[in-house]
Amino acid sequence: MAHVLVIDDDEEIRTLVAHMLSRAGHTVDLARDGAEGLRTFGSRRPDVVVTDIDMPNLDGHAVIEALRTAHSGVPIVAISGGGPAAKDDLLLEAMRLGAAEVVMKPFGFEQLAGAVVRALSLWEPHRRAPRRGE
Repeated sequence: MAHVLVIDDDEEIRTLVAHMLSRAGHTVDLARDGAEGLRTFGSRRPDVVVTDIDMPNLDGHAVIEALRTAHSGVPIVAISGGGPAAKDDLLLEAMRLGAAEVVMKPFGFEQLAGAVVRALSLWEPHRRAPRRGE
């Protein structure tokens, strides 16, 4: 299965997501915020990133932008329970920035595990196939 980096400022959500993804057979690394997530990504190079959107300091949108700039081939699953803006708006912006999948909180095991599998399958051709002329 895949190596997943989970970025969420809520410890209960991080633990729940890690449990769900481990149960699905994935290896999971955890980060408490966007800055820690980007540092962890740089040292561990996961196959897929699951990031919350509404976080203090460096939010999920900034994480997605940074990963798209530096590591365009990594699939990203954005999760959000809302915040100052509506969930739909936050997740639509995440898709516009380059998230492969979006999941609204609260979510179940099948929904999250399915989003990770779909994100990996959608991005896999971009990660492995050389572009024309390379």
